[in-house]
Amino acid sequence: MTITLGELAEITGAELQGNSEYIVHHLSTPENAGEGALCCIFQKHYLDQIASCKLAALIISPEFKEYVTGCALFHTNPNYAYAVASRVFSRRYEPTGIHASAVIDASAQIAGGVSVAAHVVIEKDVIIEAGCHIGAQSYIGAGTHIRENSVLRPNVTLLEETKVGKNALLHSGVVIGDDGFGYAPHEGEWHHVEQVGNVVLGDNVEIGSNTTIDRGKFTSTIISDGVKIDNQVQIGHNVFIGENTIMSACSAVAGSTRIGKNCMIAGASGISDHLEIADGVIITAMSRVTHSLEKANTSYSSGTNAIETVSWRRNAVRFSQLNDMAKRLKKLEKQLEGTKD
Repeated sequence: MTITLGELAEITGAELQGNSEYIVHHLSTPENAGEGALCCIFQKHYLDQIASCKLAALIISPEFKEYVTGCALFHTNPNYAYAVASRVFSRRYEPTGIHASAVIDASAQIAGGVSVAAHVVIEKDVIIEAGCHIGAQSYIGAGTHIRENSVLRPNVTLLEETKVGKNALLHSGVVIGDDGFGYAPHEGEWHHVEQVGNVVLGDNVEIGSNTTIDRGKFTSTIISDGVKIDNQVQIGHNVFIGENTIMSACSAVAGSTRIGKNCMIAGASGISDHLEIADGVIITAMSRVTHSLEKANTSYSSGTNAIETVSWRRNAVRFSQLNDMAKRLKKLEKQLEGTKD
């Protein structure tokens, strides 16, 4: 794939410097940049890498114009401009048409322009709108509705009655709409509670590989428009995630928790059930959330950073002694107050 720098300027909305006919044919890191490469300098911290990009074109913020003498695209959000440009060079292969090995129920409604790869199973009453691609060995359960231009990579599973919005991207290994973790104790045994809800994904949602989203117990588990979820994330039944929230890998959200819009949940975080997370909240990596976070646009953290093992073990012992230390301190405070009298 080749494209001129002028065309990229138009696509990204960037300000062009230099030759508009400069041919770009690949993306590159600055240290590996040569002629025909497009590189991005995201932050001031990386300005020293410009010297490695003499033959390449740059995407960079206009505040650093003085450092750039060659071909460049200036954009106030270079990361976004690079994201837009990257789509031009995507190498993903998506076959066209419906493969002969696909098993499709006669009641399914599949619009024109939909591609269905090898060994896909599509059950009864499924609706797949125009422009969708269903990757190899995927399973689409009965009553599922996939709206236009959505893409399922290979080995995606959508269980019964799942609803997928427009322009969704579901990566390999995603499982959506299987049973939530629901059991009722009786006479010393656990009895399965049927999960009769479903999962609803909004428009422009992206779900990473091997992530699971459980169907609701009675109603829907809802992933709102613009949500981005990384690999190996677990979303429990009846969870609600607000618009444009982003979640990193290995996070988990227990059942019936509501997460607001524009939140950022970092990797390996765990959120307990039946909580409320306000809009714009940031939860830093490996945090454990056991109570509602009601203050919007606030960053929250928990856990400890890595330290030398010897120090950590000493601190762990002292942590177990904190309650006794607090009692002794309180006793000493009372004694000191008594001496003042």
